[in-house]
Amino acid sequence: MERIRLGKTELMVTRIGFGALPIQSVDRDSAVKVARYAYEQGINFFDTARGYTTSEGDLGRALGEHERDVIVATKTRFKDMEQLEKDFNLSLENLKRSYLDLFQFHIVNYENELEAILKKDGPLKFLKKEQGRGRLRHIGITSHRPAMMLKALESDAFETVQIPFNYIETEPLDKLIPLARSRDIGIIAMKPVAGGVFSSSRAAISWILEHAGVVPIPGMCRIEEIDDNLQALNSPPSPAELARLENDKQELGTIFCRRCDYCLPCPNDIEASFIVRSGMMFKRVGWDRMNQNHVKAYTKGLSCDQCGTCESRCPYELPLTEMVVEESKNMLQKAVELGLLGEKELQEKIEAAKNREQ
Repeated sequence: MERIRLGKTELMVTRIGFGALPIQSVDRDSAVKVARYAYEQGINFFDTARGYTTSEGDLGRALGEHERDVIVATKTRFKDMEQLEKDFNLSLENLKRSYLDLFQFHIVNYENELEAILKKDGPLKFLKKEQGRGRLRHIGITSHRPAMMLKALESDAFETVQIPFNYIETEPLDKLIPLARSRDIGIIAMKPVAGGVFSSSRAAISWILEHAGVVPIPGMCRIEEIDDNLQALNSPPSPAELARLENDKQELGTIFCRRCDYCLPCPNDIEASFIVRSGMMFKRVGWDRMNQNHVKAYTKGLSCDQCGTCESRCPYELPLTEMVVEESKNMLQKAVELGLLGEKELQEKIEAAKNREQ
């Protein structure tokens, strides 16, 4: 598989990397199997994070013995020295490595977070020390705010930048990607398929590959996904595929869930990310897939008490509480049309939810 230089890091990474966030959603044996399969197909760049629950450990079990052949990037959300050091050492242990290729500051969306990273004698000092000890090769940063990353890259403190970039989210093309290229910063594209919203993931990734030096890291947890995504290496998107991507873009707008699941867990056990994506999901796979378990999830969604916990965690600042209730109503109405629920029962559920609010 073709490899490209990841900016000034000089790391030679495969044209498509492996986003390891989704493997936490499958059982541990399956996660290891998928990661190993990706490696066997030629992928050498794997991106994970301390916040991805079991993901680091899965990659460690799958690829720990291939330290010299595999490039691993991980992340921490902590900005203070003590917690940062703890996360760094945990990552080394979980990944079964003697050094980390790339350690990134995770989800730096606000000014005060960037200031905490850049302050004198702050967390960068610890990471620089680890570079001197040979336990860390390179330092990067991730964010969901391209404008914030413009400020971050001006500091010259980071060797890579990871941002959402896909056919819908193209803002980085205006200023951030040109700036990163001019400073020889490695560019990593998270959410290349926007959490799976496109009618063709392969075409969405193929579109990104048209942009020189940008390395997409689609999240994968199934072997079929790996096979499908790697097909994007073979050809650019056709005019017909671009038209489909454009239709997806017009249909979705900008207010949609990217399936990062940072909003979870809900204190009331509501499956927020599943609920707000349901309409799009069933439109893709077929409404006949809806069953009583889904009806139970939507019923629980109606009872959202608007505590705002999910919204406070969402990196896209989506109005999730409103979306959860509205989509739960929509999906329950669809359940009535499918014969999974009676109209009277639906009205009783809506009325019961209103009474709980009062």
